[in-house]
Amino acid sequence: MKKLEHNLKKIAVITGASEGIGAALVNELLQNNYKVIAVSRDLKKLSKLKSFNSKFKNNLEVFSVDVTNSSHLLSVAKNIGSPDLLILNAGIYEPVLIENFSVETFTKQCEINYLGVIKSFDAFIKKMLSNRSGTVLIMSSIAGWIGLPKASAYAPTKSALRSFAQSIRYDLAKYNIVIKLCSPGFVNTKAVKVNDFKMPGLIEPNVAAKIILKNINSKKFEITFPWLFSTLMKFLTYLPDNLSYKLIKYVTLYEKEK
Repeated sequence: MKKLEHNLKKIAVITGASEGIGAALVNELLQNNYKVIAVSRDLKKLSKLKSFNSKFKNNLEVFSVDVTNSSHLLSVAKNIGSPDLLILNAGIYEPVLIENFSVETFTKQCEINYLGVIKSFDAFIKKMLSNRSGTVLIMSSIAGWIGLPKASAYAPTKSALRSFAQSIRYDLAKYNIVIKLCSPGFVNTKAVKVNDFKMPGLIEPNVAAKIILKNINSKKFEITFPWLFSTLMKFLTYLPDNLSYKLIKYVTLYEKEK
């Protein structure tokens, strides 16, 4: 693989870059004069992303790589410069109902949502450590704060990412690397279209991307939105479990008998 030249532009690496928040972040970063390395397993969607951003073709490189494949991730990392911004966004959501409970659903989401982030972090962090600079943003979710309907496979992976980010920041601080956690509420992506319950505060991916980049250089550890919904959900985490359970069931209108 030929080593890429990046001149003096800041380099942003984004996993899960072919759609949703990832694609929206690619668009925003290109408009902010970044050199963007877009990583996704879906080559067709990556090609569409590149066509959509054709006027930035010299600043966008796409790589069809599955985040569960460490060797492929390391190959990409080897041939780019040290990322100034590493956004670990790849993830999937598959709802769980007790009637179709499957260990495979849990394994798949753990492999991508948690270990996929760890493998991506491992691949790209090495040059950042050598360069002693950069920002890492890990995409978690408000579902990582408290259990939500149908998220028994998804939510634990996001909780794990939260714990990982909180723990690893002590080590990264020694190298002047900042780590941030992003915990969105409901964002209108393919993932949430399978939900058949009310999703309060639903926002579009481009809005989410703008909020993230507006806060990427702030001093706060966690970026969360939309404000009203995230504030409500944070409040629920302080309530007794029985009360928070009833309120979540009411707010999401999750009352159907299956």
